[in-house]
Amino acid sequence: MAGRPLVLVLIVRPDGPKTVADLKGKRVSVSTPGSLTYWLVSETSRQRGWGAHGIDIAPMGALAGQIAALERHDSDGIVTDVSVALDLVKRGKARILLRFGNIVNDFHVHVIYATNKLIASRPDAISGFLKGWFATIAFMRSNKAATVAVGVKVLHKEADIVSETYDEVMPMFSTDGRFNQKALDTLARSWVDLKILPKAPDLDLLHTEAFLPSSH
Repeated sequence: MAGRPLVLVLIVRPDGPKTVADLKGKRVSVSTPGSLTYWLVSETSRQRGWGAHGIDIAPMGALAGQIAALERHDSDGIVTDVSVALDLVKRGKARILLRFGNIVNDFHVHVIYATNKLIASRPDAISGFLKGWFATIAFMRSNKAATVAVGVKVLHKEADIVSETYDEVMPMFSTDGRFNQKALDTLARSWVDLKILPKAPDLDLLHTEAFLPSSH
């Protein structure tokens, strides 16, 4: 469904860390332990040569509490959705320090999945859903104004924020649904990094391209 994690960014206070290098030893809040947001901060630390815990990662749950902690100086940064970040930046409450899509190139941030029962009992429904999905993505790529208009209603944000969000995240959406082996390798490693699994799983057993539209 989507590749690089362009939808996620790390924000800081306007007077917070100036560069990614300044994050060493700083506290960054994420949603929950073992989450994608947790792994992205840990991966940032690893890539800087600080090890998995060079940045103090603080799972804090709901976003409202994370924003309050940032404003109280109880944390130094937040991993959040880019539309939330752009809104906070516009209001002078935050600054985008890092776009995770710039440091994790080979990735699948979102996938479409179905239960084994549905795959066995309604394969045509799955194929039909995927055909409709990729037609929707094609429409969105070709019709920014219409897409933004819908986004304003769904996200409950101002049109300029939704327009910027479109520009930031639209490139991550797959046009054909094909899996990338390097991205799968990164995903497999991430579960080991997070200690969710003792070793990398064989993802060939967990994905298929059999139901993709033939035109793709």
